[in-house]
Amino acid sequence: VVEAEGFSAAGRKIGRSKALLSKYVRELEDELGALLLNRTTRQFSLTEAGHTYYQRASEIVREVDSLAETVRQSSGDVRGRIKLSAARTFADA
Repeated sequence: VVEAEGFSAAGRKIGRSKALLSKYVRELEDELGALLLNRTTRQFSLTEAGHTYYQRASEIVREVDSLAETVRQSSGDVRGRIKLSAARTFADA
């Protein structure tokens, strides 16, 4: 909602109605016991708690994305043990 600058645009972006997004935000506010958004009929602004929540949530999302990318990149690496054997004469040479 913050990044899309509104409920309608956010709803279009993720394929949900603005009413449903508004409900989700209200439920989150109830769960947290804090008002996250100051709403008017045409616009909204983040409260101090909303700003703090948004900043920290954004950091967490970036970290999760980074972790996923790290795992994807490392999944192609060959890992494990390699056992080598050679004839004794070769080893003594």
